[in-house]
Amino acid sequence: MVWPSGRLLAEALTSTFGINFLKKRFQYDNFRKIRNIKCLELGSGLGVCGLALAAALTSCCRVLDERESEFKKSNQVTVVLSDIGENTIKLLDMNIDRNHEPRRFDRNRQLIAYDTALVSEELVWGKTLSNRDEKFQIILGSDLLYNTHKSYDPLIYTIKQHLHPEHGIIILAVRWRKPDLERKFFEAAETERIYFELWDDFMRDNNFAKRSPCQLGWRDYGNPKCEASNKFLLETTVSVGQSKTIALAKITETDMECMSDEEHTIFEEMQCQIYIGSYKGVSRKRERDEDTTT
Repeated sequence: MVWPSGRLLAEALTSTFGINFLKKRFQYDNFRKIRNIKCLELGSGLGVCGLALAAALTSCCRVLDERESEFKKSNQVTVVLSDIGENTIKLLDMNIDRNHEPRRFDRNRQLIAYDTALVSEELVWGKTLSNRDEKFQIILGSDLLYNTHKSYDPLIYTIKQHLHPEHGIIILAVRWRKPDLERKFFEAAETERIYFELWDDFMRDNNFAKRSPCQLGWRDYGNPKCEASNKFLLETTVSVGQSKTIALAKITETDMECMSDEEHTIFEEMQCQIYIGSYKGVSRKRERDEDTTT
């Protein structure tokens, strides 16, 4: 099963604005410093978002390749899909084999797509990847906050250990369920100098703005003290059973059971947002110096 927030994130990453976003992040001058793009997906599940990111980076890097013929020889894109459990890792491996084509050729057998490495690895939050003492330019995740706040500190620890201090960003898709609880993740992240803001490109896109219409940040979404949030939840309605419309704030478990698949998808997506996180105001000279070798 692909969670709605994961589906939205995968679609956003492979959209025109998503690919342009990655191009700006990894423009040629930065590549000369970074040498390799390293990406990590947390809680991959089926690996849909990680596969989408690999596809988007392949498209992005194909354009960058045109700027220098030796570019492909000196740079590599690696996307690590991570989760827990032997069966989950086997499923990730199967999906990588079925869906990822690292090299594509035209009719004349000329390379038209970038060589992207996709691998799976088990990763328990609160720990680090085994045998990988490295930083990632992109850490990716969707629906990571749904379980319990007890997982937030271990999750932030793992992000800290693997997020590149200068070039790193976190792309996080959130499906709000218990905002007062889930807000604690963002608060805890800020104590570690990791700050999250809504992805502007996602909010400005007409298609996604209709599907995920709330433009309130994490401090305000679902906060009963925020008038704008109360208004959004009370005035935004969804269809239930094709016979009535109900405000988001008043939807019950019974109402959700009466929804069609399409209605339920709309209901879920309306409560999803995508955030971009990064370090701010942190001096890590040693790690920055290591940038030229990673």
